[in-house]
Amino acid sequence: MTQTIFDAMPIKVLEQLEKIEIEAADKERRAFSLQADAQDLRIVHDEIVKSWKVRAEREGLGTLIAERRRLDRISWMCDPLPCRGRA
Repeated sequence: MTQTIFDAMPIKVLEQLEKIEIEAADKERRAFSLQADAQDLRIVHDEIVKSWKVRAEREGLGTLIAERRRLDRISWMCDPLPCRGRA
């Protein structure tokens, strides 16, 4: 039987290596999950942008901008900054 470097390591070091391997595998699983979540968010982002582009083609970009400005004015009056009271 051939000997390896692990045969020279004390049990404490081998236990430390085992803990590191387990923790690394756990972090890799979590990273994979987070990466999948990020991809889902990118897809939602792209779908929202695409839907607004389609709407702009249908209704006109100028119309959408005017509507946004109107809604911004309404929201400014109804939802003031947290440091201010209602208008």
